[in-house]
Amino acid sequence: MSAIALLMGLLLLSYVGSLIIGGRTARGLPSGVEFIGLGFAVGPHALGLVERSMINEFEPLVQVALGWLAFVVGLDFGRAGGRRVRAKPMVLGMFCAVLTGGTVAFAVNRMLASYPIAGIDASGGLLLAAGAGVVTAETTRFVVQWVAVRLKVQGPVSDLLVEIAAADDLAPLVAAGAIFAFVPKADVSLSLHAGGWFLLSLSLGGLIGTVTALLLREAEGYAVWGALIGTLLLGVGTSTRFGLCTIFVTFVMGIALAGISPHRRALRRMVSPTERAVLYPMLLLAGAHLDARPLLEDRMLVALVALVLIGRIVGKLLSGFVLRAVVPAARPAGPLFGIVLLSSGPVSVSCGFVFALRFPGRIGDTLLVCAAASAVLGELVSTYALKNLLTQLGEATTAAPEAPPPAPAIPEAAAEALVHTTSTIPPAPTSSAGELS
Repeated sequence: MSAIALLMGLLLLSYVGSLIIGGRTARGLPSGVEFIGLGFAVGPHALGLVERSMINEFEPLVQVALGWLAFVVGLDFGRAGGRRVRAKPMVLGMFCAVLTGGTVAFAVNRMLASYPIAGIDASGGLLLAAGAGVVTAETTRFVVQWVAVRLKVQGPVSDLLVEIAAADDLAPLVAAGAIFAFVPKADVSLSLHAGGWFLLSLSLGGLIGTVTALLLREAEGYAVWGALIGTLLLGVGTSTRFGLCTIFVTFVMGIALAGISPHRRALRRMVSPTERAVLYPMLLLAGAHLDARPLLEDRMLVALVALVLIGRIVGKLLSGFVLRAVVPAARPAGPLFGIVLLSSGPVSVSCGFVFALRFPGRIGDTLLVCAAASAVLGELVSTYALKNLLTQLGEATTAAPEAPPPAPAIPEAAAEALVHTTSTIPPAPTSSAGELS
């Protein structure tokens, strides 16, 4: 009965999330950290309303949710506000993510070399350092959306931040795929070196994305959803079986589908409303899975989490200096420009969650705590720093933005109507060639 109650609660939370179409209303906090807190409160390590065995039963559902979120990110990768990210912000976004993640990983590695932690050997220390870099690398785009719906935002700095946040998801997801490749599952009969596992992950995502694009050429209506969900389940199941990084495989799947399908724009409009519907239950389960007991048992882990947060601040400040040096429009933002890049969101939590599922114990639990702590840090600092910065630069006013269009009561029906108007069989009379390119 408890499992059924939890499932019904997740479905209700998913429906609430589906009413927030594409995040345009930006309800709640930018990082969704409140749902992580709620999940931790009802989880086995706080109130105990949800038992650990019950959370383990939901692991397949969690893997699918994580895979779907990464697929949505991949399908829309390289785009911000419906347009392509310019080449310069794209490169800068990826560079800043690598700089931040590298800074954190280097700091953690140096700490573990000087002060070993009980229960974590040399290879585990490398895994922990690399994972810490992955879960702290990104800057979420939701914080700019959150500010934009409360203030009328327009200007070069806000546009730059949106494009940076849209581009920097590549680095942590690729790094997560590489880390999983270096630490293959022990119960898999197939024997490959790290490069082989990474190439297998990349090929699997690309192949499934290509097959999905071919299937969608003959699909319309609910058959489109069937093709998307069916192929995604195939990718998630195969990735889990071989110990590959689920979110990396489905991220590549989304990129491949967007690159091949002529109906990429229609697919983005159809799929993007589901992001929040999947995100909130995932964050709730991540919070319920959060286990702070290893930190309480070993104070060195507390120091490590603090070092991770300090390393993230340093990395983002360095990123701010790079942006101000390369982009003249960002120079008036001042030397603390990097503070507004501290916000983290679904990608960071998803990375922390897949590490916690794949490497249970001290390493996985610590990385999930680092991801959650990074989200809290960004919530406390970055959101209001960005609001103040854009106001000082004259890019934000107190004028209320236009009201968003009303959300459909039944997202599936809206998605079906959208697919019917953009399907090639038969061609929709109201669709132009530009919409399908």
